[in-house]
Amino acid sequence: MNNWKFCYKIPLLNASLSQESATLAMNCINKQDHLKPSTDMLHRYVAEAWESPFVASFMGGRASLYAIVEVLGLQAGDQVLLPAFTCQAVANAFSFHGIEIIFVDIELETFGMDAAAARKAVTPRCKALLLQYTFGAVCRDTDALCALAREHGLAIIEDCAHATGGAYKTDKLGTLGDIAFFSSERSKMVNTIHGGWVITRDPRLGERLAAVHAAATEPDEAYVRALLRTLCQEWVSLQNLKGQPLPPEWRDMPAIPPSSKVPQMQPAELSGLFTPQYRWKMPACIAAILLQQLQSLPRLLERRRAGAAHWLEWAARSGVRHAAAIDGAEPTWLRFPILVDAETKRNPAAFSEKLGCEIGVWFTTPMHPQPLMLPDCPNGMYASAHCVNLPTWLPEEAGAGAGI
Repeated sequence: MNNWKFCYKIPLLNASLSQESATLAMNCINKQDHLKPSTDMLHRYVAEAWESPFVASFMGGRASLYAIVEVLGLQAGDQVLLPAFTCQAVANAFSFHGIEIIFVDIELETFGMDAAAARKAVTPRCKALLLQYTFGAVCRDTDALCALAREHGLAIIEDCAHATGGAYKTDKLGTLGDIAFFSSERSKMVNTIHGGWVITRDPRLGERLAAVHAAATEPDEAYVRALLRTLCQEWVSLQNLKGQPLPPEWRDMPAIPPSSKVPQMQPAELSGLFTPQYRWKMPACIAAILLQQLQSLPRLLERRRAGAAHWLEWAARSGVRHAAAIDGAEPTWLRFPILVDAETKRNPAAFSEKLGCEIGVWFTTPMHPQPLMLPDCPNGMYASAHCVNLPTWLPEEAGAGAGI
């Protein structure tokens, strides 16, 4: 029996937002910063950090993946292999281009694509394979999947949305394949509410990436202001949740109604309809916030990994089945995934109360959140019914005081 409680209910979203990011966002709203060089500075920083000379930033992980489809020259009727445990935003980036998705079953050790299932799924029309690092875990079959892709001439797209800063053996995640994308959405390792970027080391793809980025448009000023205000409001809400007093300059900031916040997904997206956000590149003010956070990535990683270590100890003591880190992997542990009974996943409120944290339900279907039955992907269906995830951004005193 657990006899501990956190000092507040641990959230899944926005937990790592800092006052520095919120202040920069507020300065951008008030036009107190001159940020024109910020996009170039961000691209140079990413290029150096990931040792990948070709970088472009967009207004989301989904927009980044949408750009990758164009960079690779995928055409309507081509096929791509996706893990049968992913989100609709990933699928949309392909389906909006007329790409046919082949869902491939996963394994339940790291919730990544199963290489044996992928081999059976390859067809002559397959052009790419998505290597998705779910929850920030390095896929069990990473080596086998990369070898399979090379054998069949498939482009390897690394989905690092959950895995910013992770590594495998001597390589940073994002540098194992042909091209990779990352996300700075509010549920990710870094948080600009929406945002993302693409990297590649391939000069041919790099040239195409620069052209796609140059042709992309920025969101209008009203959207950017709404996003910046959303970030500021989320930081204020986080301080209130933790019972921490606001600095004097923040106390009179008017709250924005929920309807005015930028949502995680647009209603049209959830219906499978194209929205302009998939073609937006990142404006300078968002690039400045992202750069600031990436410069703190080692600290963010350390905190996430410490949180995962706490949950690992709890899971071992409680007999709970959980994801594992494969040999040579340095996971980011954006979330700590565990397997529970189906009723707990359907109704996690009691479990949430017991643990003192929000319970994540990624993913409720093989293409979350859209209903999808894939009888040929039994592990994907099982994970959809049984996998929940726990927040890893825990109070710094958790190890000493929470008894996890």
